[in-house]
Amino acid sequence: MKKILYTIMALAISAFALQSCEDVPEPYTIPGQETGGGEGNITEPAGDGTVATPFNVAAALDVCAGLQQSSTSASYLSEEVYVKGKVSSIVDTEFNSQFGNITYYISDVAEDGSTTNKLEVYRGYGLNGAKFTSLDDIKVGDEVIVKGKLQNWLGTYEFTQGSSLYSLNGSAGGGDQPGTGEAKGEGTLENPYNSVAANNYISTLPANQNSENDIYVKGKVVSIKEQFGTQFGNATFYISDDGTAANQFYVFRALYLGNQKYTSGALLKEGDEVVICGKVVNYYGNTPETVQGQAYVYSINGKTTSEGGETGGGDEPTVPSTGNLLENGDFETWEGDVPAKWKTASTAGNAKLTQSTDAHGGQYSVSIGYTESANKRMGYQETELEAGTYVFSFYAKATNGGKCQTRAGYVPITDGKVGDYVYSTQYANLGNEWTLVTYEFTLAAKSTICLVIMNPKKSNYQDSQNILVDDAILTKK
Repeated sequence: MKKILYTIMALAISAFALQSCEDVPEPYTIPGQETGGGEGNITEPAGDGTVATPFNVAAALDVCAGLQQSSTSASYLSEEVYVKGKVSSIVDTEFNSQFGNITYYISDVAEDGSTTNKLEVYRGYGLNGAKFTSLDDIKVGDEVIVKGKLQNWLGTYEFTQGSSLYSLNGSAGGGDQPGTGEAKGEGTLENPYNSVAANNYISTLPANQNSENDIYVKGKVVSIKEQFGTQFGNATFYISDDGTAANQFYVFRALYLGNQKYTSGALLKEGDEVVICGKVVNYYGNTPETVQGQAYVYSINGKTTSEGGETGGGDEPTVPSTGNLLENGDFETWEGDVPAKWKTASTAGNAKLTQSTDAHGGQYSVSIGYTESANKRMGYQETELEAGTYVFSFYAKATNGGKCQTRAGYVPITDGKVGDYVYSTQYANLGNEWTLVTYEFTLAAKSTICLVIMNPKKSNYQDSQNILVDDAILTKK
């Protein structure tokens, strides 16, 4: 990991040195932000970006300054790094629990106690990538280690969206390093590993090499990133001994009971006691987790079968468990140049659509075209829906990097004409990796609508570029 980071930094800084003096941003300075601390209080760069020796903020800003700056798009550091600092300010004044992320700045602390340098953490998440529950989850003065990818975004130095806290005031989430709690178990069905023992075992494996044998891990569900559903049949979540984030273990896209894709049955709930069976991997040498599609939930609260859909008992699931109401939501079927079912008779769908082989699942995704001066929309065929609450979700990603957004919504159709568009309250920010976008809406009466996915026009928040969409789902609660 260290060798990779040093190589990347060396290449990036060499490229930076070749730029003209007019293109070189001042070190340790974020455009439009005060550096703080005053003359003589600038902290010297330190650290190598690993979890053992994180960058300080000054070193992280040096790395960002060494990334090639463009007038139209961001330049990313391809490897994730760790940066240590103190929270110096929190940007967001309103918090949206649907997205669960917060934008804030971290700084170094000088010998006189003042803060120096500022690095933006753009829409970052909590420990191990869990959503924040409120703005009170972090405070000015908190000491943090942030894990993520650095970027030079048009001269602004920051963590890209999707970074996470590795530690908060010295307390680590435990999802990507061996835990400090007591390791228990042997990894067998009769005596499963606990989360600490699983993390410890996996950390001894070579980076990105799967374990030869299946292991068993037992724990309580801490949080759920991706719930079981009929579209993909797997789930992503964290488990630990006591159901808290301390020393938690990452279960990545595991199959359902019986080592089968989920088709029906009880959904996971926080606090459920589960046993996981399957192969594991030390992903990139720093993230112990299960191997996608090669691990499954062996039992939920002691039960190994769905038994008519009641595995865990308790409250009704809050995530829809009905089938997908959309046809060709995976964009595998095309009629000429258009994905089947994604052509509207009205003006709801006005974007140029093309087929892409960069897919989230299957062989194909759809690329939604753009113009700089107007929003473009991909629309699903006019559909009659009963009154009720629906969840529309899909995966999306940018094609060129930089600033990229999308927005989900629908429009009522009356006599073949569109009404007023109804969109999610916030835009979803996209990067170079697939991002799950979810939109919940309620129809007061039986209606004919077109679901739409917007590719916004050029703005301060959006560069004009095609966006990719795949694996769309509509479910009714």
